[in-house]
This record gives sequence, C-alpha cells and structure tokens, in this order.
Amino acid sequence: MSSTHDIELTDLLANEYELYHFSEDVSNQSVAFDYQLKQGKLKNRNAIKILAMNQYPQSIIDEAIAISKVLDQS
Repeated sequence: MSSTHDIELTDLLANEYELYHFSEDVSNQSVAFDYQLKQGKLKNRNAIKILAMNQYPQSIIDEAIAISKVLDQS
C-alpha cells in the first residue's frame, strides 16, 4: 500500500499498485473533502490553488504553474 498526492509518483507506481484517490474542492478560502474513495489517479493540482489561498508570493505560484505544465507534457 502507498499513499501520495504526487501525480508524477503515481505514474511510477501505476504498474505496481492499483490507484485510488480522494479529491477535494478548493474554492475561495476553503478546502472541502467529500471523503469518497475514487479509482484511478488524482488529476488535479489543487496544491497550487492552496498556495494562492494562503497568499504565497506570486512568483512561487507562477513557477509552480510553469513546472506543472512541463510535467503534464511528459
């Protein structure tokens, strides 16, 4: 068994494990979970939204977005 929120790590584990995830909804200043186990890998990058919600510097958010776009292409 393994647990991760790292989308890239799930790609490495896909041949070794069945993938499941929990998802959340990030909006305004809150994070809401439905606590429903879903099959497959997580497809969203809510961590970047949480950075913005917690008022991280825009340069960090922009860099995270740029890195995620590169990772999504590979």
